[in-house]
Amino acid sequence: MATRGFRGRIAVLVVTLAAFGGGAGSADAQLLGGACGDRDLSRPFLRWLDPMQYALVGDGGFEAGARGWKLAGGAKVVSGNEPWKTSGPGSRSLYLPGGSSATTPPVCVETLDPTVRYFARNRGIVALSSLRVDALLLDSSGRVVLTLPAGVHTGLGSWHPSLPGLALLNLTGVLSGGKANVAFRFRPIGLGAKWQIDDVYVDPLKM
Repeated sequence: MATRGFRGRIAVLVVTLAAFGGGAGSADAQLLGGACGDRDLSRPFLRWLDPMQYALVGDGGFEAGARGWKLAGGAKVVSGNEPWKTSGPGSRSLYLPGGSSATTPPVCVETLDPTVRYFARNRGIVALSSLRVDALLLDSSGRVVLTLPAGVHTGLGSWHPSLPGLALLNLTGVLSGGKANVAFRFRPIGLGAKWQIDDVYVDPLKM
């Protein structure tokens, strides 16, 4: 399933790059329905040659004060927006000091392998710190039933897009009505780790 999914994604990538000429463009928002209901999709990373469509997680731009997020250990909303403003005008982002964590609101997914992508800046000791992302599979009551790594991010002190973080979730046994809920948890790790993130997206339809 993972191999077929990877090939399918590459095929879509080639076709879409040909259609867009491989260049940057607008977000090209679309509305997609399905088992999870209507969702707004856009291409926020097109200028970085990623033409896949993503959905912004609940308050993924933090303009509502991280509404629906679970913050711990000093994680808090601060002033400062990623400069490309991919989710629209804004002036806030999320600060993650060492020992903190931040978990997104539940994200509805319909197929295997959801992908998370976001903007980040390393405010700590660049060579000694990183940002860990985990995917949390939730049951119908919101309880975590499975935790899997979705990537470890390293980067410089200026704003930059993360690489896609892939969570290889086998949802076969937990799908209910063709859908399941996943949350993503961010945790700074390493000596002097301090991070800032903004505009958190998920590709909920990775084939």
